[in-house]
Amino acid sequence: MQLKIRELREEFQMTQKELAEKLSSAQRNVSNWENGVNEPDLDTVVRLCEIFHVGLDELFGRTSGAELSPADRALLTKIKKLSPSQSAALAAFLDTIAH
Repeated sequence: MQLKIRELREEFQMTQKELAEKLSSAQRNVSNWENGVNEPDLDTVVRLCEIFHVGLDELFGRTSGAELSPADRALLTKIKKLSPSQSAALAAFLDTIAH
């Protein structure tokens, strides 16, 4: 079973080298996974899900149409980088504009 690594990596506008660096892996490993030569180990699969903000089903290409758009994923990436106080401020702001 071939994972959707290339598709997700391209959605995030990331090179193979950049993804490899995030995974502390070699670029050739990313290339091999994308081309179905071999598959990442379980720890790497979990890390890929975290990096791309997807579940296992989506990474394995088994989702129906309920996936996040690239813009939504990018927003989630930014939100995850916020400090707790910044996150609380954002939540308060969203509460004021969501009414």
